[in-house]
Amino acid sequence: MAQSTSKTFVFVQYFFPFLLIFGITFFLVRCGNETNVTEPQSVKTYSIIKNEGKETCLNCHAEMTGFSPDHDPQKIGCASCHLGNPNAEEEDASHKGMVLIPGNVATADLTCGTVDCHPGIPQRVEMSLMNTMSGVITIDRYVFGESETFDAHEHVKDLAHSAADMHLRNLCVSCHLGREKLTSEPISESSRGGGCNACHLNYSEEALASLADYKHGESMKVHATLNMEITNDHCFGCHSRSGRISTSYEGWHETRYTDEEVAGKSGFRKLADGRNFEFIKEDVHHTYGLECIDCHNASEVMGDANLYMHSEEAVRVRCQDCHFTSTPEIIPLENLDAESKKIIALRSTLSELEQFVKGELASEAMINVSVDEAGHGLFVSKNSGKRLQLSPPAEICTRGDAHDDLTCSACHTSWTPQCIGCHNTYEPQTQSFDLLERKVIDGKWIEHLGEFFAEEPTLGIVESDEGRRVKTFVPGMVMTIDEANFPQDEAENDFSFHRLFAPLEAHTTVKEGRNCKSCHNDPLALGYGRGTLNYVIENGKGRWYFESAYANEEYDNLPQDAWIGFLELPQGTPATRHNARPFTPEEQKRILTVGACLTCHKDNSGVMMQSLDDFDAVLKRVSNECVLPEY
Repeated sequence: MAQSTSKTFVFVQYFFPFLLIFGITFFLVRCGNETNVTEPQSVKTYSIIKNEGKETCLNCHAEMTGFSPDHDPQKIGCASCHLGNPNAEEEDASHKGMVLIPGNVATADLTCGTVDCHPGIPQRVEMSLMNTMSGVITIDRYVFGESETFDAHEHVKDLAHSAADMHLRNLCVSCHLGREKLTSEPISESSRGGGCNACHLNYSEEALASLADYKHGESMKVHATLNMEITNDHCFGCHSRSGRISTSYEGWHETRYTDEEVAGKSGFRKLADGRNFEFIKEDVHHTYGLECIDCHNASEVMGDANLYMHSEEAVRVRCQDCHFTSTPEIIPLENLDAESKKIIALRSTLSELEQFVKGELASEAMINVSVDEAGHGLFVSKNSGKRLQLSPPAEICTRGDAHDDLTCSACHTSWTPQCIGCHNTYEPQTQSFDLLERKVIDGKWIEHLGEFFAEEPTLGIVESDEGRRVKTFVPGMVMTIDEANFPQDEAENDFSFHRLFAPLEAHTTVKEGRNCKSCHNDPLALGYGRGTLNYVIENGKGRWYFESAYANEEYDNLPQDAWIGFLELPQGTPATRHNARPFTPEEQKRILTVGACLTCHKDNSGVMMQSLDDFDAVLKRVSNECVLPEY
């Protein structure tokens, strides 16, 4: 059952998503930028109406059930969430000014975010990357030639009608928290936006039955619940697009197979939007029952009132926060911040914990990670309460200093969703749907499909406050854009080509790290693309040779799936971050020198173990039988 083998064009909607990266993908709101950006508003101080249990709403809705204890109308009334006039006797007057669906970002400060309930959180959400899509916007505009930088604070609400912005309106911008939830319905694969509802809305079986009756004209009897039961299903709608983090975490890889090709075959899954996925391998954390919120805490997901341009800036959880080699910094319960204490009080699964591990980069504690008297780590799943003993990194992970700059994911990512190529054209006569304004419009950006892969990632460098780090990358944008038919195009060139790789945490972690050859002897890992990398000894001299599996692109003379040429520097801008790059020729040579040793010596041999401690010292005492490469 073969997929299409077209090697020229691959669709951007598969990998354009990697503009944002990760994944787990947060985006910013109106920040203090000098252009088209306003400062966030201060925290509102609205207060809930203090006539609990006495509202005239209850004259008609007294039999309504389904509420979580803290949202019971007998405690907080109905108007606290739905507004309206709780003192009016007539139906029309009572419903005047009513908010049918509370929690949308546009009105959350009047409902969820009042001073008596969750003050400040709506403003944090509005400033979060998951609401603004800042990174997606800036990178999209960059490749369309409408921005000179990847680093700018933008907001999805400010999109205009340029070629780049229309491209986003056609293909990308339904996945932001500010997208208004318009109808009463449960969270599903097709859900987008909804503000607070996106994470906190849950329907019981009784509530679903009541909703069905309501849609047939009967009165609603069972209300949906707003609570802390935030499951992976809440994340799935948006994060099964973009970097495919939700699907990858569960082990599913998007394919181009048709329904007919997968009919009756095991190992395939069709999503609600019609895409067919093939099972590859799930993340080990998913195997153990961990959910998204077990790692990504409230300040990451809802924002922390700081302004970020890209997801990796907002995500502070690190593998070593759980898999530590020495006793980490501990914060006792009484010293926790107020929000953490409140969450623990609301979660019975965490109520027995008394001390907590402070994240390496986070300012707050990880409220589901603790240690016992012996210093052993304990992990508690927030929803299920499942307890897991945490293991330290393997000895090979920490031995010597040869791999000090490797991130855990560089070795422990089993596969990443990838595609190569991507062609975008504009069809002015074709109708499309404007995802921002929710209406049919004339003109549509079309993305042309190509090949999808589920393979080990390419490795590259990111320089940040954490230092030089080797991270996992995917071919985020090996693409062409044809703007010739876009009516408002003001660019000097109607056609452009880009070869940009993007850093991606694929969320496909496995216990076993990749073997040495899969990095040091693999052309895909080094950035050369798929093909054959051979070490040959000729006339007593060692030489590396690479033969690509793909033809060169006419635009830059590199293989279609490559990041760089063999032992070459990158051409032009190499990545979707200003601080990211492939390996330099000198770094490639050092990696390949180790690879030459691995053509004879096994990964776990004495000499290779010694090379982790001091590879330069090993090179000084090589035997006469060893033939090192010449470049």
